[in-house]
Amino acid sequence: MSDEDDDYMSDKFLTGIPDVRPSLINNRAKKRQIMVEAKQKDHIKKQREMKAQTTGLVDNEKLQEALSKPIENDNKGFKLLAKMGYKPGQALGKAVTENDDKPAMSSGTQRLLEPIGITIKSDRQGLGRESALRELMEKQIELRKQRLKKESGETSIEEFRRRATEKAEERFVTNALRKCQKTCENLDVENHVDTPAMPWFWPEVPKNKDEADDEKCSENENHKSDSEEEDAVVDEFSNSEKLEMLTQYIRTSYNFCFWCGIRYEDLNDLNTNCPGLNKDDH
Repeated sequence: MSDEDDDYMSDKFLTGIPDVRPSLINNRAKKRQIMVEAKQKDHIKKQREMKAQTTGLVDNEKLQEALSKPIENDNKGFKLLAKMGYKPGQALGKAVTENDDKPAMSSGTQRLLEPIGITIKSDRQGLGRESALRELMEKQIELRKQRLKKESGETSIEEFRRRATEKAEERFVTNALRKCQKTCENLDVENHVDTPAMPWFWPEVPKNKDEADDEKCSENENHKSDSEEEDAVVDEFSNSEKLEMLTQYIRTSYNFCFWCGIRYEDLNDLNTNCPGLNKDDH
């Protein structure tokens, strides 16, 4: 290299290069274009979020409206059925028994006259939550009947003899109930459930000293009958009954066995690998 040639390692090559850093925009029109594009992207994002929140409800209404109408005669599916001998009002499908929970059926052939209904699930609370709440209500009714039967004086000798062992197990049941309440709260929060199905499904929130003093003063001012009614509501179910209902709820809703301490992949996996429903089975 001769002395006349420029050194490619020197700063002379940088002097003729313009500043093209993206953060420095001196053109007013360019700045306005970038602001407009940013607002458009933000508007499109909000529209998509609003659509995602309302799509489930709107589609479900349209679906129910479409299913309530009979198939028209010019429908291709109806024409195919008519070629095979189908007439409006006839039953389709295999014969069903009287015990099956199905829609309207033909009395002569015991077959379906109406298709099975379809409902779109638009929330994110889990597929088994509704059935778990239904089983919970049935269990509460059964326990109330048993309690009324005991209060009427129809207590068996076997139940009387078990009272001594039940007192020994009460401490274990209380500790297990606290742990199960915390597990239920964590599972509900993960599945976007804001409030528990029953007030005692989640552990009680600890109160600070000031709130506890204020609550104590207000309780002293209330009538004695009001406090007795509140105690009756709280003590409606024993800890063992609460634990049984709570374990059944998380088992049905989330495929979680409290006694195994495992959340199974699906219902089949739960029924195959879990020993049973209660502590004695484990």
